[in-house]
Amino acid sequence: MKKSLLIAALMAVAMSASAQWFDFSNNKDRYEVGFNIGVAGLNTTYQDFGAGASISAWGVYIDCLSAGPEHRYDNHVNGNLWEDSTAVVVNAGYQIPVLPWLRMMPMVGYCQTTYGLTDASTVNVETNENSSSIYHDYVVLAGTRKHYFNFGAGIIVSPFKWCSIYGVYSRNAIYGGISVNLGGVNWNEMGD
Repeated sequence: MKKSLLIAALMAVAMSASAQWFDFSNNKDRYEVGFNIGVAGLNTTYQDFGAGASISAWGVYIDCLSAGPEHRYDNHVNGNLWEDSTAVVVNAGYQIPVLPWLRMMPMVGYCQTTYGLTDASTVNVETNENSSSIYHDYVVLAGTRKHYFNFGAGIIVSPFKWCSIYGVYSRNAIYGGISVNLGGVNWNEMGD
């Protein structure tokens, strides 16, 4: 009993000596944009690896992660119908600054998965002045679109004033990313 009281007292002293715990003013000048990769549609039949983006301002965080269809941009042209699927996850949360360099983030969101066929006999070409892309038609089969309520949490570590690394685990996604704090960059110094 004495040891547990001593440990509790030492933790209380350490926490009181460490200023800036739960200082929400740290969210004031944070305007971040980022890129993330991970698994969308986790715990569903159609989970797949995907990529997405995130944005945050004043502590409010929003992201999107999208995966598939796998064969849509395949360069083969034949009569095959490939089985394919998609998964999209959109989350929103609020960053709770535990320490100046560490933030926790409860999140809620939405997940959608689909199952369908990619038709390799069709070829579509999109061109612009710099590049072109070829893709096949992806058709969602009727009755395969599923919707899920998503919830989870994230952790954000800011090793530098202008950069953050984050990880998110939720019911229907697990992913990580990196973001740039546009509010932490002194644009006047960038030109020098």
